[in-house]
Amino acid sequence: MSERSDARKIRVAAILGPTAVGKSRVAVEVAQSVGGEIISADSMQVYQGLPILTDQPSPEMLAAVPHHLIATVPLDQEYSAARFVRDAGAIIEDIDRRGGMPLLCGGTGLYVRALLGGFGFAGHADPASRRRWRDLIDTEGLEAAYRELEKLDPASARTIDAANPRRVARALEAAEAAAGGTGMPVSAERERLWSEDSPYRVMSFALTAPREDIYRQIDERVERMLAGGAVEEVRAARERSHVSATAAQAIGFREISEYLDGGISIEEAADILKRKSRRYAKRQLTWMRKMPDVVRIDVAGRPPRAVARSIIDHIHGASD
Repeated sequence: MSERSDARKIRVAAILGPTAVGKSRVAVEVAQSVGGEIISADSMQVYQGLPILTDQPSPEMLAAVPHHLIATVPLDQEYSAARFVRDAGAIIEDIDRRGGMPLLCGGTGLYVRALLGGFGFAGHADPASRRRWRDLIDTEGLEAAYRELEKLDPASARTIDAANPRRVARALEAAEAAAGGTGMPVSAERERLWSEDSPYRVMSFALTAPREDIYRQIDERVERMLAGGAVEEVRAARERSHVSATAAQAIGFREISEYLDGGISIEEAADILKRKSRRYAKRQLTWMRKMPDVVRIDVAGRPPRAVARSIIDHIHGASD
């Protein structure tokens, strides 16, 4: 698809923003107006069984317009950006073929950048590579493995949790695979995503608000989640089946699990969950500021319909 001329590329609108800014409601309003279907670009909303914890769209929103990649993957499965690009790309093709407008909505930076920037995910570690790095950690220790990562991909080494064996091993796998493909570390490829030609004609909209407003909305949402059944949801997920390492990365899953195991109080879990969500929102705001050709829309004090109207006007204006 990346070889298409601009005139033949599929037009895609993307509604992006930090957690708790109100993307989902705005996206529904836009989709209803432009004949769109929503494709979630959220690495955790794709999982089944955690609708409260991952703040999936309400049943009313899901019924209002077609949604894709919401609660489609079992909790015991891994999910990745590469798989998202394949899944979302096929959905975009199908929506366009049926005469609809693909509308991307989410805040997982790598997913958005990979899909819209045409990231090819050059090189993936093979089983032998995976075994080799894990054996190194087992035999020579985590510190030795981390030193290898510093040699292969210094940028990843600076940002990764050096005390997490699984993260270090995966970073080594990715670094080795990239070196064998493009010769460029994964971290460097991610930095250049937006210099690539997109396989789509993209109209990007970034919803913003004062940081103190976003943090307040995050705190309120955490309280609603905990009062609305997030604890019971995590308990049921743990009892029902194995939870994949990827699914367990959902913000709040570890904290609520620690509470269920008697390690911390529910108040402590709530505080940690709020802090992690705020840090996540800060990272989202950072990568969205680096995006080119994006329309930034301040949502402070505006209802979803008014914000949606601004986006709809831009979309119609681009069609004229």
